[in-house]
Amino acid sequence: MISPNPPLSSSVDSHDLLVIGSGPGGCAAALTAARRGLRTAIVERGAWGGVCLNVGCIPTKALISVARFWRRIGQAERFGIRVAEAKLDWPAVMARNNRIVSGLRDGLTELLRREGVERIEGAALFKDAHTVQVTNGSTSRALKPQRIVIATGSRPVSGPWNLDEKRIVSYRGLLAMSEQPRSLLVIGGGVIGCEFASLFSSFGTAVTLVEQQQSVLPAEDPEAVSWLLRRLEASKVRVLTGTTVRSLASSDKHADAAFSDETEARFDAALVAVGYEPAIDSLGLDAAGVVADRGIRVDAFLRTSQPHIAAIGDCLQGRGLAHWAAAEGRLAVENLLGASQHALDAALVPRCIYTDPEIASVGRATVPAPGIRISRLFMAAMGKSVCDDETDGIVKLAVEESTDRVVGASIVGEQASALIHVVVLAMHHGLTAKQLAHTVTAHPSLAEAVTETAAHMYGESLVAAARPAKPSAKR
Repeated sequence: MISPNPPLSSSVDSHDLLVIGSGPGGCAAALTAARRGLRTAIVERGAWGGVCLNVGCIPTKALISVARFWRRIGQAERFGIRVAEAKLDWPAVMARNNRIVSGLRDGLTELLRREGVERIEGAALFKDAHTVQVTNGSTSRALKPQRIVIATGSRPVSGPWNLDEKRIVSYRGLLAMSEQPRSLLVIGGGVIGCEFASLFSSFGTAVTLVEQQQSVLPAEDPEAVSWLLRRLEASKVRVLTGTTVRSLASSDKHADAAFSDETEARFDAALVAVGYEPAIDSLGLDAAGVVADRGIRVDAFLRTSQPHIAAIGDCLQGRGLAHWAAAEGRLAVENLLGASQHALDAALVPRCIYTDPEIASVGRATVPAPGIRISRLFMAAMGKSVCDDETDGIVKLAVEESTDRVVGASIVGEQASALIHVVVLAMHHGLTAKQLAHTVTAHPSLAEAVTETAAHMYGESLVAAARPAKPSAKR
């Protein structure tokens, strides 16, 4: 039994667990360890909260909330509201972002303090498998923890271009711009590219989105993507698929691009959103004997080649999902402590894209496949969607014919990132589609869309025609 947290000391042997990186995964690991009674420390070389809190999830979603509100103001007359004049104050928008980030960061550091986690600022470097040196300016400290969790996350890659973070930017530079760009080139039609294209077009920025593959979001359900493309088109986003950027150059005021279709264009800024890479090169992993290639190698239980060292999140070949990293952080600590080992079930982790409309999915793909039935229901059939004037979208459920269990879902529409968790919970507990269909959900509510989609599988929906979905093999 591990004793309650004693007073922390400066001894190099004072920690049962050291976490490197304070993003969602690192903080989850540190808090889990501290609450288990371990003497815990966490090292951060940058801002507390990591990429997600400071330059990723939180400031991006704060901007998305403003973009959605701005769109709704433009639709006010549909609700019988006349808005005489509305003006977007970009400095005020960004000041709000900074307040949100600062407030959450203060809350996080206070939580770590209350739970007895020692915060150590500086860059971590392995000297050997059991020694980590933390350097902050001219000071240095050697730590010899019993267990270590590496959670250093990732950084954006620049592709063949040089990021000046002024005109040719990563998401970091785009979030730091003091003025709203009038025109924006987005290179990369993945999650980050589509989210920024969606939100800046809502603000009135002229957006061109370039993707070298034949579709944006190629890993998502094509039907879900089609809903997003219609909205982007309505927002006058120019989407160029099967296209590459041949050259990209910047000046003080512009970014100039030439495309593979031989056209050229000038933009206020160009966002490079072609991917990210694990941030591990400065850790000295070789000295620790930790094997890595594109990312740190771990087994199914998140252990590295050193059994007392775990690694989580995007410093692996990560998924770019904060909640995935947080789940791994909790699990990694339990696996380092326990005799029994547990692995994360990837099929139960939801994936959310905060475009407008949102796209959320979990588990099996919601496309026809042998042994899988697909049930579909349009958001426009739901009373709450009509009341809210947010009728774009669809709910799709994948159900295994042999067991009638729900094995996947794809949702497009307002609050899709919240609705997907009804399905996540059903899948986690092995519910059948019939059980989901017979779950009572409030009327009118968006949650009804999920249970009504399940009911439609059996011709029992109260909002859709009584025609059960047929087995995909017979289509």
